[in-house]
Amino acid sequence: MTHNLGKTKFQLHYHKEKVIDNLETLNSQYEYSPSDESFGYKPFAIQNLQNYNPIYSLFFEMNEQNCDRVCLKHRNRMIDLDTVMDTYSIMVEPKPTFIKFSPLLDPVKYMIGKYDVSSDTLRTLPQAIGNNGDVFPKLVDYNNAAYIDCFFSFLTSQLLEHHGVIHGLDYYGSYVGVQDKYRMNVADDIEYISSSDYFHANLGKHFLISDKNYLEYSSAIAGSRANKHKLHFSTLKDDIELGEIDLGEVEILGDEPTSEEHEVVYEKGEKNVDDDYSPSESSSDSDVEYSDSEQEESSSNNSEEKSSESGSESSESGSESEEERELFAYIHNFPVQMICLEKCNGTFDTLFERGAIDDTTGAAALMQIIMILIIYQKTFSFTHNDLHTNNIMYIDTDVEYLYYMFEGKTYRVPTYGKIYKIIDFGRGIYKFNGKQFCSDSFAEGGDAATQYNFEPYMNENKPRLEPNPSFDLCRLACSIYDFVIDDYENLDEMDDLQKLILSWCIDDNGKNVLYKRNGEERYPNFKLYKMIARTVHNSIPKEQLALPIFSQFLVDSSDADNIVMNIDDIPIYV
Repeated sequence: MTHNLGKTKFQLHYHKEKVIDNLETLNSQYEYSPSDESFGYKPFAIQNLQNYNPIYSLFFEMNEQNCDRVCLKHRNRMIDLDTVMDTYSIMVEPKPTFIKFSPLLDPVKYMIGKYDVSSDTLRTLPQAIGNNGDVFPKLVDYNNAAYIDCFFSFLTSQLLEHHGVIHGLDYYGSYVGVQDKYRMNVADDIEYISSSDYFHANLGKHFLISDKNYLEYSSAIAGSRANKHKLHFSTLKDDIELGEIDLGEVEILGDEPTSEEHEVVYEKGEKNVDDDYSPSESSSDSDVEYSDSEQEESSSNNSEEKSSESGSESSESGSESEEERELFAYIHNFPVQMICLEKCNGTFDTLFERGAIDDTTGAAALMQIIMILIIYQKTFSFTHNDLHTNNIMYIDTDVEYLYYMFEGKTYRVPTYGKIYKIIDFGRGIYKFNGKQFCSDSFAEGGDAATQYNFEPYMNENKPRLEPNPSFDLCRLACSIYDFVIDDYENLDEMDDLQKLILSWCIDDNGKNVLYKRNGEERYPNFKLYKMIARTVHNSIPKEQLALPIFSQFLVDSSDADNIVMNIDDIPIYV
């Protein structure tokens, strides 16, 4: 049996490359919505496009000869939205590309007057050499959420290229520039935004809204729990001890699907969903959310901001449903990071919406996701901090099984035609080559401020709180919960997957972090994030492998295919 994962660490290198000059071609390939056409939106109408972002200065010596051409060295480079070039073989092949425009400023703050929009500093891009004194500080900060997102996307591609981790995103390049019009779906934010006098005074001047009847939009839907009804528990106790949902006592299903008469399919209503991850639907939106910090923990800006759950659907989801509302803001002359990535086929959320996940396929999918988190936690001390069903995507595959080796044990996991990938790292915290990277979402006034308390955003007057390795699975379970657990079900009637999801939503005191006994949310809005970070420590990814729902995938190493993702061999890059 051979292993396809190299033990040698990859090294960070740069190469010199001119900025792409075919923006008009990209605009011609883009599929426009009627709203886009009405408002003259062209996503690739970008001024002052450059390769450089401030993370490069952490690793490379910049000078006048290379400062305008340096970019991260990676294998595949985007040629256009349908074509990629292998820079090693110089071969061009058809591959669809997804472009994410990640905002370098906070769009909602921009629309309510938190920035001086007349200042040129907001549209002056960071430079590799010289004085950045004329650049707005957020644009120079290498912890800017957009830079954090982009760099970790690149790191996952290096795991794919050098260590055979097929869950990594294939990265095709990135650029920084000022977009003529930045587009954002503000349907869930419009009530808050429209409460600002500044917004009304500047509507039509600095930004546009796609529907003149925008005031009719309600903010009833907020966060990734959009359209989820309150549950009413008549049988579940408010405090559930972990021992009561011991998965070790559950009979585990085999690799083969159960018979049709016993198969449980999880879904929440019929929806008309386009499963493709399409640039025309999502490439220029980005989610921005606001923390529900206690007053004593808030900055003067943060205390005025809207409180909405931080897990609203990612701009990358590419899945539209009948219940998802669209109301676009078009912001003039807005700085963005343009991130070029492989195009995936759909989201985990879409599969739940379509009833394509049952207890068998769900266990296998979650096994893949756990292995991804194990790899990222081991190699980069990574926490995603906003992992939900729209931040997990898949590509279709003909490969029947994936094989992993971890801590000397081999696991064979059926794919059921899907290889999963985690996306959207804008709230990521990770380490690489001795450097700590922490999204400025966690800075004072940021949309995740007070979730943790550690450097570089340490408040010495508050207790220290490090990133929680249990956070991601608990947050993910919160987004799955309403798909798989209904109000009429009691604990004895739950299947393995339902018990697993419930167990990940249980805090250290045996309480359900998501719901109270009466069906109300226990911790509304951003408080859920804060309480998960503080009170949930039973969902560390590698510890889940001992549960029967996942240990069912254990096989003898001699039964493994010749391609094994040997996690034990992947170097640590912290």
